[in-house]
Amino acid sequence: MKYLCSLGSNIEPELHFSRAKHYLAKLADELEFSRDITTKPVGMNTNHPFLNALFILETALTPTALKAEFNQIEVLLGRDRSDPLCSVKDRPIDIDILGELDDNPEVPDYLQQLIPDLTAVGETK
Repeated sequence: MKYLCSLGSNIEPELHFSRAKHYLAKLADELEFSRDITTKPVGMNTNHPFLNALFILETALTPTALKAEFNQIEVLLGRDRSDPLCSVKDRPIDIDILGELDDNPEVPDYLQQLIPDLTAVGETK
């Protein structure tokens, strides 16, 4: 199954992107990343901008199993997922499944400019 996913970080983003990509490669039969962009935080009060990217990951994992793997990577890289406010705090890494590629997943407005970077997304539109 092919998934469209997002990667974000606003704490030492270059370091955490590199480490996350290493772990993600271990999960994937195929993996393709967009370029990285810097964006303003959405829905949180911080002065730290985010580094963001989209990626396509092909794997035999179910969405639930893949999200569990993403959560494990986030914890390995220092994110405290047990904190009830973790979704509105600065974070070393945030990895999300936007949807299955065949289902034309919704991409947040601030990441729309990255869609042309991913050949498989362009092929499905």
